[in-house]
Amino acid sequence: MALPVLSVALLGLAATGNGETIVFGGGPGSRAWDQAHSDITVIDFEANPGSIQPLQNDPGDNISLKLIERGGQITSPNARTVLEVTQSEFENLLDNMVDGRNTAFEIKIPSATGIILRFDLGERFGINRIRFYPREGFEEFFLKGYEVSLNDGSEEQKTLSGNPDLRLFRTVERNDDPVVDIDVPLQFVRFIEVKQLIRGEWEIDEFEVFGEGFASAASYTSKVFDEGRPAVFGSIMWAKKTIGEPAKVSATVSTRSGGTPDPSDSLKWSGWSRPYPAGVRTQIASPSPRQYWQFRVLFQSRDILSAATVDSIAVEVSPALADDVVGEVWPQDAVIGQATELTYWVRSYNSSGFDRLDIETPAPVEVIRSVQIDGTDVAWDKEDIEEEDGDISGVRISFPRITGDDRLLRVVFESIALHYNTVFVGRVFDTQRPQNLPQMLVPGDVGDDPVAVGDDLSITTRVADNRIYFLEAAPAPFTPNGDDVNDQAIVTYDIVNLIGGTPVSVQIYDLAGRLRRVIYSDLDISGRYQRVWDGADDNGQMLAPGVYLVRVEVATDTGKESKTAIVPLVY
Repeated sequence: MALPVLSVALLGLAATGNGETIVFGGGPGSRAWDQAHSDITVIDFEANPGSIQPLQNDPGDNISLKLIERGGQITSPNARTVLEVTQSEFENLLDNMVDGRNTAFEIKIPSATGIILRFDLGERFGINRIRFYPREGFEEFFLKGYEVSLNDGSEEQKTLSGNPDLRLFRTVERNDDPVVDIDVPLQFVRFIEVKQLIRGEWEIDEFEVFGEGFASAASYTSKVFDEGRPAVFGSIMWAKKTIGEPAKVSATVSTRSGGTPDPSDSLKWSGWSRPYPAGVRTQIASPSPRQYWQFRVLFQSRDILSAATVDSIAVEVSPALADDVVGEVWPQDAVIGQATELTYWVRSYNSSGFDRLDIETPAPVEVIRSVQIDGTDVAWDKEDIEEEDGDISGVRISFPRITGDDRLLRVVFESIALHYNTVFVGRVFDTQRPQNLPQMLVPGDVGDDPVAVGDDLSITTRVADNRIYFLEAAPAPFTPNGDDVNDQAIVTYDIVNLIGGTPVSVQIYDLAGRLRRVIYSDLDISGRYQRVWDGADDNGQMLAPGVYLVRVEVATDTGKESKTAIVPLVY
């Protein structure tokens, strides 16, 4: 069944074709949580206005009343046979115990014994009391003897076959009280079993369960949002708080996208993305361009009195720059650490316009050979993509604006591969519409060179034996005398074939072998790095003129590897 679709117009987005940020929760101007969901499980909209959190039970709330609504059920392995009723009639009889009305589940067969009732609350709740009784006026028909067993619904309390391992909590072989009222030490409970021990007629009007604290798991799934046309996704950012012990709770936010209104169409919808970190602007991982999208929030808690709350979620969306933008790089093999001439093709279909290409590269791009559009050389500009820490993460190429269908951009440049599989991720931008989000390239076979038979944006390298491929200190010599000319030595090194962060240190020694300065010590992955030495030792004192050694050392699982270069210092 297709889920409800919420159009962009209903979200209040301007119909201008511009990129927008959609905000859920958090206050005025945002979208209300209780108006934007398709499916929820034990979510509380009212405890913290503008936020969502797992349902919190008040001590006087009967948790059983919404058992069926949240996906729970009541079953019995043997009562239907005794009652001789249809399955539908039997289910109605069972539901009488949690409907809040003057209706009962009745066993009015004197010879019946050993009847078992099993209650699945639908989720794990903090339980401290169980109560059941016959209808008013039928007080004589109460359970004269019973057992109560509990299960918390966790994986740890399952049998080998995956069923709840119900554990005996209370046995009352002879009961004289029509109203059974059992105190339970506060604990998570999902499954409750009641077993009749004494033969006779009996009924249960209401089976009540009380507790406090928060449900251990809850979920919120949004409606399907329709952008009206293929759209691209930018960043997602969300905020959370915690009640109780932060280490015992979690909330995760994921997205998915598709080409139809029905997310059950697995051929045209992606799966749920990896969770996005809270409090950080993160690029949405779901495929785009796509017309439809959806998000989900999952809550977990290992403590009854603790919970996470999600205050707001902000999602960036804008119309796609093209129906498809497909990229390919060639050649698809290289010698690690060596400059290789690469051809980068970008083919666009039904594009409304773009005039810039950003390519992520493992090292700065020093040389661009040519830029062509549909086989014709065009004017272009180049600049480095610089991160906040000053590292160069790629190259930015501007060119005449490309519009229309089946257009081919071809860029030839030199780059260095620094690990076994280097992916040259690309995005196109339209600088005439800066409010529109960039569109990421999809890998494919789009080049116009019959020799180039690749179909993606990655190249594979021939593995090098060494982890430190290149080391250089420049200028040589350098002159740290305060005149802003060659005052610093720039130590450049390439680390190759490291996937995870690995300890790397950059140290300065004198010719006597004495350590004079540690200019860097931290974790690096494969890449080109630049560290700065100002000519001082670890105490901040300027060193005497002379020749020094810079040593880069990498600690790997197989041992340490180092490389050394000279650094002449003069005044």
